[in-house]
Amino acid sequence: MKKAFALILAASLLAACAAPASPPAPAAPPAAGQAQTEAPAAPEQVFNLRASSNLAATGTVGQGLQYFVDLVNERAGGRINATANFGAEHGSQAEQVEMTRIGALDMVVASPGSGLGPLVPELASFELPFSYDDNDHFRRVLYGMESEVSARVEPFGFVAMAGQSQGARHILTQRPVRRLSDLQGMVMRGPNATYVAMFEHLGAAGTTTDWTEVYTALQTGVIDGAEASPDMINSMRFQDQASYFTITGHIIANVFYFFNADWWYALPADLQELVREAAHDAALFQAYIDDIAQVQSLDEMIADGVEVIELDDIEAWREAVSPMENEFRGRGSNFDTFIDAIRAIS
Repeated sequence: MKKAFALILAASLLAACAAPASPPAPAAPPAAGQAQTEAPAAPEQVFNLRASSNLAATGTVGQGLQYFVDLVNERAGGRINATANFGAEHGSQAEQVEMTRIGALDMVVASPGSGLGPLVPELASFELPFSYDDNDHFRRVLYGMESEVSARVEPFGFVAMAGQSQGARHILTQRPVRRLSDLQGMVMRGPNATYVAMFEHLGAAGTTTDWTEVYTALQTGVIDGAEASPDMINSMRFQDQASYFTITGHIIANVFYFFNADWWYALPADLQELVREAAHDAALFQAYIDDIAQVQSLDEMIADGVEVIELDDIEAWREAVSPMENEFRGRGSNFDTFIDAIRAIS
């Protein structure tokens, strides 16, 4: 009996030693609601938007730019970090345009004629004298021409939007101009070649001077006068150096937002839409405050001692510059088609 039990025990031990080890039991699944460890999400890309204008922050275009930057920052929820510079902080308008083209800035607020005109000369046609019925007409033209302008500047690395009127322009001089003959021989500043040609048709000597240098040019007698809207003049205090303001309404100037094309197309589609909507909202804001500011600025200029002069020979001014449109059209089909597009908008 003892021998049989020993044999059974020995067999059991041998079987236990020969059997392979059992695999470990699987871990119990986590209880409902128990947190599981996950890989951290990749941080969302933040785009910097460095915008600039050679105009003063206190003018309506400058205020509009700040409004645009604030809108973008608010609506983008941290996905875009937008900033703005004003005046000569980044140099002249031409320097700021070039900085935007090469990507040192991401957007510049610039005049199509004097800012992008060296690249796309037909853009100067916006500023053919006496072309618009009033400011409302001009704003319809700017809105209707947005895609046309953008298509013409894109080969040079820009995307354009949000055209803005800077108000009707008039003449500020150091000697009174009460009729066309009074302008003869004066040296008058204009922002680009269109204005130079206009002054030459009017019998003056036209010259270009960067906006940030006009005050000094008046102060030193390099120029006898300049032209701009009341708000633009008042924002730069040009009336400190010239005290006669002749109402001509010869040109309504404008600016567009010109974005670096590489920056623009790097944006996701939803951010492109966000920036475009903010730009258009800023243009509407600028239009609203500009209409108010033109009246207020003229009142302030008058309070500073400026004499406002109403012309009784404005038709002579119109007649003197009337050949300019055909001169522009004669420069090539690019001018012809651009002017036709402008004229088609009523």
